[in-house]
Amino acid sequence: MKTKEFLEKNKYLILGSISSISIIISSLSMLSVSRSFKKVSNSLISISTWADNQNVCIERTWRIDGKNTKGIPWKVWSCNGGGE
Repeated sequence: MKTKEFLEKNKYLILGSISSISIIISSLSMLSVSRSFKKVSNSLISISTWADNQNVCIERTWRIDGKNTKGIPWKVWSCNGGGE
């Protein structure tokens, strides 16, 4: 009977403690996830820079008087190191 009385007397303290621990664990998990997202976003910076450079190269490749004289696949090939 002693255990039942203890639980009845302290049920709000016990539930509050469980709730607080749950919030702390959730916060730590969110911190870990945010660090992972930061690592991923930092690794995408170089890909973004490369894509911007590709777009500029494709726009500038073989334009005469603002008119495209070659097709897009040829321009991509040329900007990636192929071509003339």
